[in-house]
Amino acid sequence: MGKTTVFNLIILDESGSMSPLTQETIEGCNETLNLIRSLEEKHGDTQRNLVSIYLFQSNPEVQSRYVYHNQPIKEISNMNPDTYRPWGCTPLLDAVGNTLSELIPIALTHEDSTGIVTIITDGMENSSLEFSWGQVANLISQVKKMGWTVNLIGANIDVEEMSKKIHIDNSLAFNASRKGTKNMWKKFNHDLANHEESRIKAERQCSSPNEKFNIRQRISGLFFQNDPDKDDDDLL
Repeated sequence: MGKTTVFNLIILDESGSMSPLTQETIEGCNETLNLIRSLEEKHGDTQRNLVSIYLFQSNPEVQSRYVYHNQPIKEISNMNPDTYRPWGCTPLLDAVGNTLSELIPIALTHEDSTGIVTIITDGMENSSLEFSWGQVANLISQVKKMGWTVNLIGANIDVEEMSKKIHIDNSLAFNASRKGTKNMWKKFNHDLANHEESRIKAERQCSSPNEKFNIRQRISGLFFQNDPDKDDDDLL
């Protein structure tokens, strides 16, 4: 079998309330990029990683946009303060709706693909114009039927309630402080590494695409595993 294409999509809040967390957010994103690079270096015989980071906010001068858009990880440079500039409100539904409605048909053109979609926000949806809660829930359900993993990481909201509303299985709450944000990224990257290492190890034993798909579906809702050595206060 050929290489698996892994779509790594982070839908990241860039609204004004994220301003005090700019440094920690950039550092956390860069740690994720470094992790994906290391995974591809280690498993390049079977894996090909494409990365998208989509920033969402309501600034008419600096609109919601892709920093990276389905780019091979080998071609990507790290983020910097010119890349991430928080401002404005939180069009979360439009961000998720636009990215997934575009990505799903692209992914379907690949013979063997999987993906990890992670939504990170420090507040509630408040300014979307194009997509409703129901439309976003339907898109997330489509992605899950493809065997993909979808995560919601949030602060200042009821993360579990929002996750249920839009059919997301994996949720993580964090405190929107510098320490809380730093520790959130640390946990996310820790769990991302574990998730991908477990998937790749299991898939190496597969003899058919159907076996791979079954593995992906089984682990898709197990992203944020409890770490017995980690205290919940670390996310505060």
